[in-house]
Amino acid sequence: MTYVFFSAMNELNPSYRSEDAKSTLTKRHGLKLKDLNYGSMFGAKGMLCSCDEEVLPEKRREIVADAEEGKICGGDVMISDHLPSLLKPGALVMDMDMTTVQIEGIDEIARRLGVYEQVAAITSEAMHGNLDFATSLKRRVAMLKGGSVAVLNDVKKIMTETKGLKELMEVVSLAGWKKAVCSGGFTQLIEVIDKKYGLDLIKANTLAVLDGRFTGEVAGAIVDAEAKRCGVLEIMERYSIPKEQVIVIGDGANDLKMMQAGGLGIAYWAKPKVRAQAPQVLSHSFLSAVALLLKLNS
Repeated sequence: MTYVFFSAMNELNPSYRSEDAKSTLTKRHGLKLKDLNYGSMFGAKGMLCSCDEEVLPEKRREIVADAEEGKICGGDVMISDHLPSLLKPGALVMDMDMTTVQIEGIDEIARRLGVYEQVAAITSEAMHGNLDFATSLKRRVAMLKGGSVAVLNDVKKIMTETKGLKELMEVVSLAGWKKAVCSGGFTQLIEVIDKKYGLDLIKANTLAVLDGRFTGEVAGAIVDAEAKRCGVLEIMERYSIPKEQVIVIGDGANDLKMMQAGGLGIAYWAKPKVRAQAPQVLSHSFLSAVALLLKLNS
């Protein structure tokens, strides 16, 4: 059996009706869908359906492409052969920058040190998958050399949570799920999220500091795409959580490996190259749509 989940946000698409989205998909792609559950919660509205016939990868890509282009009533469509349930032990693993919070941490540090344009240009190339992440990180961190660590407090003040994060975190926490951030960003900033939500695992880089100033280096091994993937495997092994009960959410090219490591990997408002390769895509819904999906399947 294949699951099909339709979602949209009241804020962005007030006239959206899941029934219409289902009908549109059926007409465009010929799938025979059965209703499993539907509802509205956390500002998101959606419907969970099942499909007894096999939905081949090519067909899935066509459907997701239609959704991205707004052809499925302006909402998102996720198609998966299995879905996690809140009734079983699970884990939520997220990227940090532009997924958990709506900033690129290193760019904002650079802005306050007067090297924003140089650093941001490299960040963009790396996140689009045009530059090797480890190399790009070394180049960017080197530009911070000599800067005061005091700017970290300024950046923390502008760290706006991604819409729906609070609702998603609360839903998985109430179910006793484990929570992790695996990021190419920095532990010094992730501690804000850890303090608020109580993370069970953090895999991220640490900016090296000496006498209150950045040394221009990363302390320890660089957390790249492979290290992030290993972070997903670590939380699965540590807490005996099966793959199908793990949700992984990210937006950059260096998130693709860890998306594949989880049972439900989601590219969240991601770059084009990332959307093209990700298992699932959300481009019209906030993180609260993931919370709604979990509720509808539990």
